[in-house]
Amino acid sequence: MLVLTPIASTPAQMIRLPDMGDASQVDFGSDEEQKLGLEIMRKLRERDLILDDAQLTEYLNSIGQSIVTYADQNGTPYVFFIVRDTDINAFALPYNFIGVNIGLLLATEREDELAGVLAHEIAHVSQRHIVRAIADSKRMTLPLAAAMLAGAALAAASKQGGQAAMMGSLAASAQHQISFTRANEQEADRIGMQLLAKAGFDPRGMSDFFTKLERQSGGEARNQIPEMLLTHPRPENRVADTQDRVEIPSLRRTAPRDRKAYELAKARALVLATDDNRTLIRNLETVLAKGSPANDAANRYAYALALRQAGRYQEAQTQIARLLKNDPDRLALRLEAAELALAQGDRAQAWRLFEDIRQLYPDDFTLAMHYGLALSTQGDPKLALKLLQPQLRRRPNDPTLYATYAQAAQRAGDLAATHATMAEYHYLNGELLPAIEQLELGLKDPGLSPNQEAQLRARLKQFRAEAGVLNPSLSKRTTP
Repeated sequence: MLVLTPIASTPAQMIRLPDMGDASQVDFGSDEEQKLGLEIMRKLRERDLILDDAQLTEYLNSIGQSIVTYADQNGTPYVFFIVRDTDINAFALPYNFIGVNIGLLLATEREDELAGVLAHEIAHVSQRHIVRAIADSKRMTLPLAAAMLAGAALAAASKQGGQAAMMGSLAASAQHQISFTRANEQEADRIGMQLLAKAGFDPRGMSDFFTKLERQSGGEARNQIPEMLLTHPRPENRVADTQDRVEIPSLRRTAPRDRKAYELAKARALVLATDDNRTLIRNLETVLAKGSPANDAANRYAYALALRQAGRYQEAQTQIARLLKNDPDRLALRLEAAELALAQGDRAQAWRLFEDIRQLYPDDFTLAMHYGLALSTQGDPKLALKLLQPQLRRRPNDPTLYATYAQAAQRAGDLAATHATMAEYHYLNGELLPAIEQLELGLKDPGLSPNQEAQLRARLKQFRAEAGVLNPSLSKRTTP
C-alpha cells in the first residue's frame, strides 16, 4: 500500500463537499456564467490554491473527459484542476470548472472512487444545477448568488478561509434554496452513476467512497449540523441509495483500465502534498526495503521524485532506470528520466530523451509542457513555440501554459506573442491592470503584422471594458 502522510482534518472538514446547486439560462446567461466562473478561478489563483502540475492535471482530465463524453457538455469545454489542499473535497463551478483537492486523490484507494467523485460533479454541471440555483430564486440577487458560489469554492479550497462567508450567504437566502440544492445532490448521485457505467468505470466506486466518508464522519461534530442545512445529503443516506443503484444490471460493467496510471498519479500527488521530504524518503525506504510487490512501482516512483527534490539525482536516476526496465514506454517515467538528465546538466542526453518521447507521444500536453519549458530556458525556444502552439487552442484557461509560451516567445524574439500571452497569463490570475499594460506594450511593437495588431486591440478593448466596470478610472485610458 502506498505510504501516506497523515492528514490532520476534523470529520466536519473531511466531508465538506460544497456544490452550490443547479443551472438554467432563464435569468443567468452564458456570458454571466463565464464571467462568474473565471472570476472565482482567478480568486482561487490569487490565493495560490491551484496546483499547476501538468502531469496530475492531465491525469485528472483523462478521467474527467472520458466521463464527459457521455454527459451534456452545454457547449462549453470542461476544465478539471487540482487544488492545493489536503482536505478531502471536490466542487463544481460555473462555466464547467471542476476542482479536486489533492487530499481527495490521496484518500481514494482505486481509480473508480476518484471517477465516482468526478462523475458526481460532472452531473451537477451537465444538469445545469449550478446556474439554475442562481436563476431559481427571484429573491436572490446575482451578487448574493456570486457570494454563495465564491464563498463555497474558497471554503472548499482553503479550509476555514471562506466558511464564514458561505454560511452567512446561505443564511441570507431562502430556506427552499437549501432543500433545492440537496435534491440536486441526489440527482447528481443518480446521473453520476449512469455516467460512470457508460464511461467504463465501476459505479460501485461512488458508493465505496461514500462509505469511506461515512466512516470518517462518525464523530459528533458532523451530527451537530442539522441535516436541512447541509449542502450535501448525509453520507450514510447516500451510501444506501447508491448501493441500491449498483445492483441494477445496466449499471454493472467493468472495462479494464490502466491501474498503474492511477497509482503513479497518486504517488506524484503524495510527494507534491508532503512538506517533510526527509521523513517521506525515510518512510519510502522502509517500505521498499521490505520487498513487498504491492504498489512497488508507485512507491519507487514516489521515492525517485522525493530524491530529485532532495537533489539526490544519481539515486533518483537509478530508481527510474529500474522502473523503465519493466515499463519502458510509460510517459511519466520517461519524462522523469529526461528531467533528471537536465537537472544533472546533461542537455544532450535530455534532448535525446525528450525527442524519443515526442516520437511516442507527439501531441501530448504533459510532454509539451515539460519539453517546452526545458527548451524555452535551456534549448531552442522556436521549437518550444512549435510544441506549445497547438496546446494554446486546446487549453485556453491554463495560465501556466501561457507563461511557458511567453517565456519561449521572449527568447525567440517574438515580442507581440510575448506580450499577448503574458496578458492572458495576468488575466487568468486576476491581474487585469497588468494584462492591459502588456497589451499596450505589444501594440507599440513596430514589427506588428495587421493581424497581430487587430487581435491585440480586440483583446485590449475587452479587458478595458471589464476594467471599467471594476474601476471606472481605468476605462479612461486611451488606446495607443
